[in-house]
Amino acid sequence: DKFEICDSLIEWFKALNLAAPHSNVSQLCDGVALAQALNQIAPENFKDTWLQKIKLEVGSNWRLKVSNLKKVVEGVYDYYADVLNLSLSEFARPDALKIAEKEDAFELGKLLQLILGCAVNCSDKQTYITQIMDLEESLQRNIMRALQDLESAWQGASPSRSSLSIANFDMKILQEERDALAQKCFEAEKQIALLIDDKTSMQQEISKLQEELNRIENPLAIGEDGISIGPVQTGSTRYNDLRRQMEILKEDLLQAETAREDLKIKATQQEKEINSLHVKIDELTRSALELSQLKDELDILREANDKLKTFETQLAVYKKKLEDYNDLKKQVKLLEDRSAEYLRQNARYEEDSKKLSAMKGEIELYKKGVQELNIKLDNEMSKNVKLEFDNKNYEGKITTLQREKENLLQERDSLRETIDELRCGQTPEPGNTVSRELFPSALKEKIERLEAENKALREGQGGQTALSQLLDDANKRIENLRCQLKSADERILSLTQIANTDDPSLKGAELAKQLRQIIELNEQKAVQIDEAHTQIATLQAKLSQTETALGSKEQEYASLDARYRKCLEKAKEVIKTMDPRIANDANLMDKNIEAEAGKSKMSSNEEKLIATAFYRFGLACQRDAVDAKLALLSGQGQSFLARQRQSVPRKSLNMNFKQK
Repeated sequence: DKFEICDSLIEWFKALNLAAPHSNVSQLCDGVALAQALNQIAPENFKDTWLQKIKLEVGSNWRLKVSNLKKVVEGVYDYYADVLNLSLSEFARPDALKIAEKEDAFELGKLLQLILGCAVNCSDKQTYITQIMDLEESLQRNIMRALQDLESAWQGASPSRSSLSIANFDMKILQEERDALAQKCFEAEKQIALLIDDKTSMQQEISKLQEELNRIENPLAIGEDGISIGPVQTGSTRYNDLRRQMEILKEDLLQAETAREDLKIKATQQEKEINSLHVKIDELTRSALELSQLKDELDILREANDKLKTFETQLAVYKKKLEDYNDLKKQVKLLEDRSAEYLRQNARYEEDSKKLSAMKGEIELYKKGVQELNIKLDNEMSKNVKLEFDNKNYEGKITTLQREKENLLQERDSLRETIDELRCGQTPEPGNTVSRELFPSALKEKIERLEAENKALREGQGGQTALSQLLDDANKRIENLRCQLKSADERILSLTQIANTDDPSLKGAELAKQLRQIIELNEQKAVQIDEAHTQIATLQAKLSQTETALGSKEQEYASLDARYRKCLEKAKEVIKTMDPRIANDANLMDKNIEAEAGKSKMSSNEEKLIATAFYRFGLACQRDAVDAKLALLSGQGQSFLARQRQSVPRKSLNMNFKQK
């Protein structure tokens, strides 16, 4: 059965005008004719570029045949899926390897069956249906069977479309049969009319002959010229003529009767044919009624299909709207999260701005106070240097006086002993102590008070920012450098005093060494002072940059807050318009936002504590590194007394952080 279908499809394939040979199975197994047929059936899908991929000169190379057939099969399946929207999951896929290697007619029949489905369902399907109608009835039956097998494999919403094409095909066949039968009926009616005319003419001739016979048999008959012919007698010429005429008329009568019998037989046959044609016409009318009913059903199915398409489009629109609604819900959630974040950030920035606004005035006051205190400290340092130098001079004088005093005391003791020995029992008078505290206590108290105030100011500024702490570190470095300069100035004054003295023993190699050390120290301290000044300048620039950045951030957050409020209002309006039930949940959303804001405040406080701990750790590490560097710098090229005069490394500041 399948091989008959394959042969019928090959016969149909021969009706297509193709350039490649396609008369038998072996010629179709290379796939070239099949590809050309697809290009002819649907040129908008199987384009010339696709046809150029098919190898033409294949020969006996079965691999090229397999590649061509695979391209054809893939193209046909894509055409069914993309263009016709039909599923071929239940239809067995043609095996290209069997077709190419073994020239399997069964697999080739499957592929030809698929190409037939493409031809029947393409845009120019009417021409291909007429080509099928021109074939023999047996071929038409096999082709119809192949189409029905292919139709049973189609799935989804498209079977109605395929059954419609096959029903159109059946209706076309029935219409052509009805037209042929109507033509035969018309020809039979024409022949009946001709036979009736012949019958009437024959009856007229018979009546004429009977009249003539009666006239001849009547002896008193009158001829054409009105003269009596006379009685008919045997042997007369008139009798012989009449006899001959009678025989001729008998022969004509026999011929007419035979012709009449033939015509009767023909008429009966024609009547039988007419009856059969009437039966066929009745059957055709019934089939036409059935076709009209089928057409009505098809119209109903088309309307249902159109409604289904409209409903599908509406369903797709509603799905899109639902997806948009879900997207809007997600966007609203994201906007709510962002709004909560923005509220937290706004609260955080408001707190920071309040702190900064409060701290800016304090910073300005502290700056002015620090400048005034630096000026006072410089003046007091210069005074302190002079006083310390005077104190050292006084200490030198005190040591000399103490030595003289000791000598005098020794002399006094010796004199007392002599007096005791002389006077024997006379008590000596108690001696007056000469040592007094010559160091000015008022100056010491003033310096300690200034240092305490400076320390209090620095501790008050310790909780502000990391930049202010770095400024404090730089100021402390400057103080250390000033102390070192003070010691250097003391050495210079001592050296100048030694130079002014007349003792030549002190102006030797020691003076040169001390001068070299002092020059090196001055150079080092000058470099360190320059570095400290540059660090202070950079820190002040950073502080100004942070202030400007903070102002710009405040502006940005104000604009973001305004934008967020607008977006939130729009989102609420959209939610209210889309689903009025959500409007009742606005209070719940506000409550959730407030709860999240409270949580965010707690989390922001935790973040602040972590940040402050991190800054404290970084500040301690930086301070240790700076102290180590200063210790290395100060420890090189100095005497033991100079190193003892250096400042002790600072301890870590105890910062008090306010916890909210």
